[in-house]
Amino acid sequence: MHIGIDGGCWNNRRGYGRFFRELLDALERNDARNRYTVFLDPPSYRDFPCREQFRARLVETGRPVSEAATVDGRRSVSDLLRMGWAAAREDLDVFFFPSVYSYFPLFRPVPAVVGVHDTIADRHPRLAFSSRRHELFWRWKVRLALAQARTVLTVSEYSKRSIQQWFGIPASRIRVMYEAAAPRFQPAAAEEPGGGYILYVGGISPHKNLATLIRAFSRLEARARETRLILVGDYQADGFKNCYGELRALVSELGLGEQVRFTGFVPDEELCLLYRRARLFVLPSLDEGFGLPVIEAMACGLPVIVSAGNAMEEVVGGAGVVVNPCDETGLAREMDRLLADAELRREMGARAVRRAAEFSWDAAARELLRVFEDARNGKLRG
Repeated sequence: MHIGIDGGCWNNRRGYGRFFRELLDALERNDARNRYTVFLDPPSYRDFPCREQFRARLVETGRPVSEAATVDGRRSVSDLLRMGWAAAREDLDVFFFPSVYSYFPLFRPVPAVVGVHDTIADRHPRLAFSSRRHELFWRWKVRLALAQARTVLTVSEYSKRSIQQWFGIPASRIRVMYEAAAPRFQPAAAEEPGGGYILYVGGISPHKNLATLIRAFSRLEARARETRLILVGDYQADGFKNCYGELRALVSELGLGEQVRFTGFVPDEELCLLYRRARLFVLPSLDEGFGLPVIEAMACGLPVIVSAGNAMEEVVGGAGVVVNPCDETGLAREMDRLLADAELRREMGARAVRRAAEFSWDAAARELLRVFEDARNGKLRG
């Protein structure tokens, strides 16, 4: 098969970008038969590594996708047309969009596989968009993508159910392919000094529910033992500048001072160390389609606390603590319990490593190859 791939997520430093980069590496390890053409804007084209199996196709655009397809940005019609016409010039058997985030219209009848990781922006637009105009553009783009998609690819059974319910898409058109931690995320070979902190990794956006985490942290009995809260997230490029400012104001209002630290974006090497040296990891999101930082933290042997009612319950299984994301008292109680019990943390960390090992990018790539075959042959599976 000749498979076209939208490369718009390549330079995205958040979850969509990591998903795409890890998936391409895994496809390269697991597929020796098919050939691929990846359609890239100029910055992504310059950064894309030379790969024999993956031909990079440069498409001149007015703005990089990583700048235009954001919460307060919008891709120009001319850029979308350029991408669509570039794809139309290739003789493709299947076209794959790793995320609807960077979707563009296809102008030839080729079976399309469109990644929809969650329905957060659709169900909770006030948590996702800075204006009504951006919300309407998103809705138009998603509806067009789903109309063109032969198969919708998602990353959890929770997201599959949500897509079915929200968009009315039959289960037979939706396939689940789980994400995983990259191989670099693993427990330290030898015991490393603890950092005495609680760790969060993810976006600095409203649905991440960080105000509740900060307020819960302010209630900890463990504050007397100099526990800190480290929030890792690219607040400069996340698009929610007001959200970051409000969180900083809350930290000041609660008198937390230097006990709460916003790191901004950190590279993977530093992120691995942060995971390994933390006492526990907390992701209190109001909604998640998968929760990739959770599986990374678990792979590093970190006990995790996640919110109920979304895909993270499915991901952690019985290897983590699940709390009501709106109950800051309950969240504080669970954090205190784990901080006070080193043996419990070790036990949960060991369970977390075993659970994380059940997910792999190689397994994801093999499932994706089955999705490509079925899409080309017109097969549907429930």
